[in-house]
Amino acid sequence: MPVRPSLTPAAVAGLIMLAGCGDAVTEPAVLVPAGQVEAALAIAAKLPTFTSLASDALARGRAAPRRGESGPEEAAVRLGAALALAARADSLEDGPEAHRLRAEAYASGLVPLAELLEPAAVEEARGALGAWLEIAEALVGEADLPPVREALQDARVLLGRSRAASALRDDIAAVAALVGAADRLAATTPRAVLRRLLPDLEARLAARRRTGDSASVADLRRADRLLRGAREAEAAGHYVLGLRRAYYARQLLGEAPAAAR
Repeated sequence: MPVRPSLTPAAVAGLIMLAGCGDAVTEPAVLVPAGQVEAALAIAAKLPTFTSLASDALARGRAAPRRGESGPEEAAVRLGAALALAARADSLEDGPEAHRLRAEAYASGLVPLAELLEPAAVEEARGALGAWLEIAEALVGEADLPPVREALQDARVLLGRSRAASALRDDIAAVAALVGAADRLAATTPRAVLRRLLPDLEARLAARRRTGDSASVADLRRADRLLRGAREAEAAGHYVLGLRRAYYARQLLGEAPAAAR
């Protein structure tokens, strides 16, 4: 079962502060349920990745791999080299070179990772990703962006495959599916979704202004203010707050044209 973070008194106080920051515009609470804000901030900030899983496996320094023909020292060397490639990919903007490095890291690193990673660590990572998946479907799913919807669907399938492979004691398949799910869910964090959503809404605002629809001037001004506020929140690292403003701006702007979806 995924572990869900509980709301401590300190977390509740933090939510109150979060709800009160920003401009005077009041966003409807239903856009981002308060109980999910704290969970999103806690979980999305530390989602498992190939890099984090490999780092943990190497740091724990297991005495021997659970499976595989290579010895623990050889597995650690191979995983360390793959980790260096993944770290280089993580340092780049998402693009062909980052994708190439990450593919090379996985090709050489998934097997030693599966050999060195404890079963409990695999289950813990699946739990964290599963918990985020449930939250993301309600939180960032409202962005209604096809890449986000597809990433959520893919991640659910991959997590199921990982659990099934673990049940069959196929460690390599379990870890490969787990890493695949982690990659897909990385595209659904508040930061990633906000980066996709804002350009779409800014283009929609510009298009609405070009139509000269004077009946909605007040709404367009408010949407502009919200989108500027969302950009400020993004720059400050307040991604959930930025999403709340972006969602409300989208309501003011109305539905996007069918061709733009």
